[in-house]
Amino acid sequence: MLAESRHVLLSGKKSQFADIKIIPTGMIEVDIPDEAKHYQADFDQLCFYTHNKNTELVCRSGQKDDTVHWALDLANDDARELLSMIERAEDEFEMLMRSL
Repeated sequence: MLAESRHVLLSGKKSQFADIKIIPTGMIEVDIPDEAKHYQADFDQLCFYTHNKNTELVCRSGQKDDTVHWALDLANDDARELLSMIERAEDEFEMLMRSL
């Protein structure tokens, strides 16, 4: 069970990148080195909203107030790859739990 990482260009911000790590235990970690920001969330806090050529990845509180903790603008291809990575991580974790 290994974490997967991707280095993606953030949409709308010239040459600003994010390093995204998908951890199979159900966590995502995001580092934006240019801004010295670090975010993390559980998979169930994430929502993807597609707008034309971009997709917004939003981390919500998941509670009744549904507060947005952070958001990233990604290219649609990067968002699809990220969603695929999350799905693989969930499948991998589920298989591991079944084998225990």
